[in-house]
Amino acid sequence: MPIQILGTANANEWLAILSRVRQHDFHHLPQYHRVAEERGDGKAHLFVYAEGEYTIALPLLLRPVDATLPDGWLDATSVYGYGGPIASHENMPPEIVRGFQADLTDLLRERAVVTVFSRLHPLIPHQEILTGIGECPVDGTTLSIDLTSSDEEQRARYTKNCRTSLRKLKDAGFVGVHDHEKRYLPEFVEIYRETMRRVGALSSYFFDQSYFDLLTQELGNTSHLFVALKDGIVASASICTICGGVAQDHLGGTRTEFLKFSPDRLVVDTARVWARGAGARTYHLGGGVGAQIDSVFKYKTGFTTRTHTFSTFRWVLRPDVYEELSASAARANEANGREPTSARFFPAYRCPTRPRVEPPPPAMAVTDIASTIHRE
Repeated sequence: MPIQILGTANANEWLAILSRVRQHDFHHLPQYHRVAEERGDGKAHLFVYAEGEYTIALPLLLRPVDATLPDGWLDATSVYGYGGPIASHENMPPEIVRGFQADLTDLLRERAVVTVFSRLHPLIPHQEILTGIGECPVDGTTLSIDLTSSDEEQRARYTKNCRTSLRKLKDAGFVGVHDHEKRYLPEFVEIYRETMRRVGALSSYFFDQSYFDLLTQELGNTSHLFVALKDGIVASASICTICGGVAQDHLGGTRTEFLKFSPDRLVVDTARVWARGAGARTYHLGGGVGAQIDSVFKYKTGFTTRTHTFSTFRWVLRPDVYEELSASAARANEANGREPTSARFFPAYRCPTRPRVEPPPPAMAVTDIASTIHRE
């Protein structure tokens, strides 16, 4: 059967496909893709390959390579967070995988798609479905809490420093709250944006109030707001999601004035207890910034040491066009005195840039200095 393509206008059919796969997260929902569309991230497509009892689905956002040429070349990416393929069975027959890959390749090439990039979900197997098309480099590590164990066992896995911090927070009068009605959403947005400014985040991370209003409206009971209060003031807050047995720490922040107390720990602990009671099997904390082993990652290890591999999917469908686009971007950067911020960014022609830093002149050797002095 040819691949079926669903858009966010086909939400019921999209959800019906999700009900046929082994596992999916909120990142795969049509509602979350509708939020991405409203933000201008691209046009959402769910590519569905079904044969007999087997189903493979891949959600992607398609967007023009050049916004001034909407009918020109396109590329594909995943929503903010984790995406990747989802399937009906843990082990898919090779002929089903080959059929999916062949039909997807033909369809994307027909639509003038140059590249495909997707952040793959660390908790959902994907390797066998993507093997043979593109590459799946390991980009980092994420952490999660096993919610199937008892509350006592989960707390016992906290580091001593984390347990001490939680005790001090409660002694100091901090209170962890599950804000069912999302009354504190405006405060959350204020704190989130303050946090992004403090850490020097890229502009793409500065979601505004309208974004979070739409996000929580679209996701409904899939999204939940948790806050840590001190004397009625929101010190820290986080939006947590729950879908398919996975709770996820999505976006959050802490007021600068409360950083020394680490109130985010109380937010995480409160969300963990709620998620376990709500039937989630896993509480996915994510990783460090850019999935790296940094201070954020090490902070999260205060709760758990259970790790997962985070990979990305990078697929060039039209190598000649990709080389041409990348070379054109490189020439433009050279002409404007700019350079890419990363040598690993994919696709290269979309890499953010910064002013080019000229290397310092080479240091003069002692003999050169002596020769210069002698000449003068």
